[in-house]
Amino acid sequence: MSKTLLLLFSFFCLPAFSQTMHIAGNVQDTISKTGLQNATVTVIRIKDSIMIDFARTNSKGFFEFNNLPIDTVQVTVSYPKAGDQMFYVFGSKENNSFDFGKIVLPPKSQNLNEVIIYAFKDPVYYKGDTLVYTADSFKVKPNATVEDLLKKLPGIKVDAQGKITSQGKTISEVLVDGDEFFGSDPTVATKNLAAKGVESVQVYEKKNENAAEGGDETIQVMNLQLKEEAKKGYFGKVSGASDFQKFYEGELLMNKFKGAQKISVFTLTSNTPRSNFGWGDSYKYGLENESGMSSNEDGDNMYWMNGGGNQNQGVPQTLKSGIYYNDKLESKTKLGLNYSYNKKELKAVSSEKSQYFLQDTSYITNNENENLEKSEGHSINMKITQTLDSLTDLIIEPKLTLNNSRQTNSQLTKFTTVSDTLTHKTDVLNTNNADGYTLNSSAKLKRKFKKKDRLLLVNYNYTVDDNKSLGVLKSFNTFYNSTNPNDSINQQKINTNNTQTHNANVVYTEPLTKKIKLEFDYIYNYSVGKQNKKAQNFRSGEYSLYDSTLSNNFENTKITNRLGLKFIYEAKNQSFNFGSRFRNVDITNSILISQKQVKQSVNNILPFLGYMYKFNQNARFNFKYKTSSNQPSINQLQPVPDNSNPNQIRLGNPDLLPTFEQDFSASLNSHKPISGKYMWASLNYSTTNNDFANSTVYDNLGRTITKTVNVNDNYNASGNISGGLPMFSRKLSINPSASISYNNYSSFVNSQKNTTTTLNPNFGLGVDVNIDTLTFSISYNYDYNMPSSALSNESNKPYAQHQFDASLNLKLPFKFWIDTDAKYLINSKRAAGYNINYFIWNASINKAFLKNENFILSVSGNDILNQNISTSRDVQGNVITDNKTNIISRYFLLKLTYKFNSTNTKENDNMW
Repeated sequence: MSKTLLLLFSFFCLPAFSQTMHIAGNVQDTISKTGLQNATVTVIRIKDSIMIDFARTNSKGFFEFNNLPIDTVQVTVSYPKAGDQMFYVFGSKENNSFDFGKIVLPPKSQNLNEVIIYAFKDPVYYKGDTLVYTADSFKVKPNATVEDLLKKLPGIKVDAQGKITSQGKTISEVLVDGDEFFGSDPTVATKNLAAKGVESVQVYEKKNENAAEGGDETIQVMNLQLKEEAKKGYFGKVSGASDFQKFYEGELLMNKFKGAQKISVFTLTSNTPRSNFGWGDSYKYGLENESGMSSNEDGDNMYWMNGGGNQNQGVPQTLKSGIYYNDKLESKTKLGLNYSYNKKELKAVSSEKSQYFLQDTSYITNNENENLEKSEGHSINMKITQTLDSLTDLIIEPKLTLNNSRQTNSQLTKFTTVSDTLTHKTDVLNTNNADGYTLNSSAKLKRKFKKKDRLLLVNYNYTVDDNKSLGVLKSFNTFYNSTNPNDSINQQKINTNNTQTHNANVVYTEPLTKKIKLEFDYIYNYSVGKQNKKAQNFRSGEYSLYDSTLSNNFENTKITNRLGLKFIYEAKNQSFNFGSRFRNVDITNSILISQKQVKQSVNNILPFLGYMYKFNQNARFNFKYKTSSNQPSINQLQPVPDNSNPNQIRLGNPDLLPTFEQDFSASLNSHKPISGKYMWASLNYSTTNNDFANSTVYDNLGRTITKTVNVNDNYNASGNISGGLPMFSRKLSINPSASISYNNYSSFVNSQKNTTTTLNPNFGLGVDVNIDTLTFSISYNYDYNMPSSALSNESNKPYAQHQFDASLNLKLPFKFWIDTDAKYLINSKRAAGYNINYFIWNASINKAFLKNENFILSVSGNDILNQNISTSRDVQGNVITDNKTNIISRYFLLKLTYKFNSTNTKENDNMW
């Protein structure tokens, strides 16, 4: 395989790097005749006025261009305080090296009567702290999308899913003319707007108003400034694919926009691994509620949730449909309204082998599992933004989700000795039907003041989460060579869960000087969680025998008050902040059946500190220290046993205390906007007291009862470094990366403390090639895990994974093109039967029709070698578990796609 890829690379890339010319020179000041630093030098091709390269002079005034294509070009030397110098170069194979020697720029000031100026902007420049790319300075193919344009910009990367990074940092938000474009996902605008309609691409940082406590206070934003003629239109596509036997895919996506009004309609149905929109499509057509941001009750530790599920598990079947509407009703009111419908079915068959290591014995379980899950959901979301006056905005967001699910899980577990002697087996069948709803309503008031940087934010959020489920558990134990009698369970379970939360948050910022600010914040949270579990055993033909040992009515009430003060210093090249928050949490855990209560009052001092130093516009250092505290969930608190797996019973603990976590992080990043080179490095360390851990008791048959307890001194440390090294005018890019992590985790096994450590080094190297007719990438990643357990040396078994990835997109004559990608995984040092090496190869050949090439016929093959399988290894304390799951393997599809837009130009999602 490696020889084939090398030949492909050599065949397609060598022509691009030959037949070139060289241009150099030395720009000098008009008076001192010394080298002039940071003068801009651009190379424009005469025949089409396209800029093919650019540079800035170094500290001695020198510039140099290598590997320019041989052509007739105009070389322009510019400097703000001097006049321009222009040169014309007539390149040929015989005449391909030009040195202008010393270039003295003329004075800029002249007395003129009337001048008509046709301005040529620098291709890349800074406007304050904003990095600006002049769109027309970069050559793209006809009918290109914004994503095609971004791939040409130095320092900007777009991956296969449409995720954008700038100088190694993720772009969190893409705006169009300063506003959202069909939701907040970056791929919405980039995959659908025409590149020719973009005037400039701006990249900058802004304050993250949704920042978690101690989290990132700024986010990376990209703004696409459109030309006037490109500010309205529509786009969409219709596609269908099938193998005419078993597999199918269908998609309808359409967007219409005019000014502030935006309408999106979508439908997707599929029974292939492409059963979800994912990053590249979830928001592509404005579907921002397919994923969302969530946090705990007082705003700490925010994280992204994606409802797409794991596409590498089982055989899926999905139907998703909905409509999104956004408009500006009047000058001060914006309305967003959307509805979506989800129907999913997933069937998964998996096998699992677990090795248990105790001080005096070891044993093995082999588990065969079959799971069928069906779910259906409706989601309605609204967002009203009201401008009360020039300084005040009010945002109201009600959201309602209705859902139901049906699940059937059958499991066969065999217990064997290390010598492979079967001791007993358990057959378990769980069925569960659940219905529920979630209501989330929020109101946010943002008040600015005439005094710069003075700001008031007021938030209120009310959430209701209600769910009821009816399930049946049937299990049967068969014992071999044992005096234990065979036993069985036939039990009905009725569970009712209801949680209501009120959360209010006030943040006030007061500037003391131009550089110094104080920020005050207060959070009040009141939440009540109720969980009623009722178990009834089968008797006389019905489930009528109440089981008090597995039934309980439990209530958890939490009242949180948190008050904080933050000192902020911001200068041109550095910023510094520090402060602390005091938090009091009153907790009452009530066992309503027995009228028992456990009351706790926990006080936390949560200090934080942050420092940022900016070496220049392109390099900075960040250091952060933060503290946080998390509450246990109601499932961790509920003291009734959960016997859904009779061999692994879980028990809650109403005496659990909140955690206390300290996090330290430092990062250094540097980038060069013109060349596209970047480097990113970071170090992280965190330690947790009162962390949530498992205390597991084993009986003589290997069955377990696990209870959540608090432990101290859990910690983890990590470091990583990555970079991008573009060469040959960014046609070739080398992207190395390396990381290492160390985790220390404590638990209890049969009342004895067991500390598990894991050392995990990782190394990766990627190479990307991007020329006019070819996009090619290849990467290698090595992941090595070294676990170590204090309880048993038998579990100290390192394991590794090698992963090779390659992809190729090749344009052919007559509007044909080929897409192909391959992945080869090598798993080693795992349990017998789980050291699986597999090669996954996907490919498609595509043909475009019609004048604008918007009708596409494709034939694609998924897992052509029929080797696809999902494997994983997990090491937890004294247990090593290897898992493999059957997923969809080889299939072929014939696909028809029609793309349309108001500009009547070629659409392009996958071709380039």
